[in-house]
Amino acid sequence: MFSLDTTDTWAPHCAVFDCDGVLLDSETLWNDVQIELFDHYDVTVTKELETSLIGSAAEDLAKVITRLSPQAQGKEDFYDQVLAHVKSTELEILDRGVVPIPGALDFIKKLAAHIPVAVASNSSGELLAVKMQKFGYADIVTTWVSSSDVPSPKPSPDIYLEAVRRLGFSPEQALTVEDSVTGMMAATGAGTRCLIFTPETPEQKELLTAGIGRFDSFKDADLLAQVDRWLASKA
Repeated sequence: MFSLDTTDTWAPHCAVFDCDGVLLDSETLWNDVQIELFDHYDVTVTKELETSLIGSAAEDLAKVITRLSPQAQGKEDFYDQVLAHVKSTELEILDRGVVPIPGALDFIKKLAAHIPVAVASNSSGELLAVKMQKFGYADIVTTWVSSSDVPSPKPSPDIYLEAVRRLGFSPEQALTVEDSVTGMMAATGAGTRCLIFTPETPEQKELLTAGIGRFDSFKDADLLAQVDRWLASKA
């Protein structure tokens, strides 16, 4: 279902999309892998901990494991070891069932035919480049921005500010699409108009209260009709 919380005449001049959970169906698999990592490092998992890490960068996960793992005691390089482990695992899961979100690729193509489109992700530069190439987005989007490209990852607005800058527009001219609280904070903090791709987890749905609207499918007829109206207003 698509809903829009604004009736003004605004239309996007560019668009920036999150990657995992928006363009790629990887969040559920990554959550399972996080639990495996927590178990490996003897970290007790709580629902609050899982929810807080949705949309986070590899560095954030490594910091949490380092802070909570009893294995870290007396090991000065423990964080570096964990971070390397997390990053290698991120690359491995791309071959463990990750696929594009249904309709996302065609939706990006539709927008990119009229306005420039970017991807902004908390993935590392190496990992995001692999995702863009592997799943067919590299030839469609104008640019992509990773956590490696900015001083601070989401929820800092840096990634979205850099993406919009590369596209040549101001934040208030940008439509962004996010599925997590971490990403929503980054997108709205940057001053963009954020559309929420509603995730399946009830915890996230309750927290995603900002943004200009919500949708749960890129194939939603009302969403596609709204995009047509936005694009027609710029013709």
